[in-house]
Amino acid sequence: MMRECSQCRRPYTARDFVNEESKGMESERRALGLEGVRFLYYACPDCEHADIFVDVRPLEGERDEDYRARRDELEAAVRQLHSEEIGITLNDSPIKGKP
Repeated sequence: MMRECSQCRRPYTARDFVNEESKGMESERRALGLEGVRFLYYACPDCEHADIFVDVRPLEGERDEDYRARRDELEAAVRQLHSEEIGITLNDSPIKGKP
């Protein structure tokens, strides 16, 4: 999946992935018991903007309407967190199962 900076639109590369931030968010996700999502943190070296990508995956056996409701709730929560310093993007992931 191509990811790009939400500010300057520069495509992100593997070098732009911030492992420590992503690991921290994933640790928090696991501690909260959240399943079917994955958090990835990238930093743009050109404009110094950061982006968090939230990949949402259907859980095994989850009905389509339940998945859509869960995704909509997550999207509403993400909108409340959005800031000028960090962009947050929600992505549907076709892969079923746990992240």
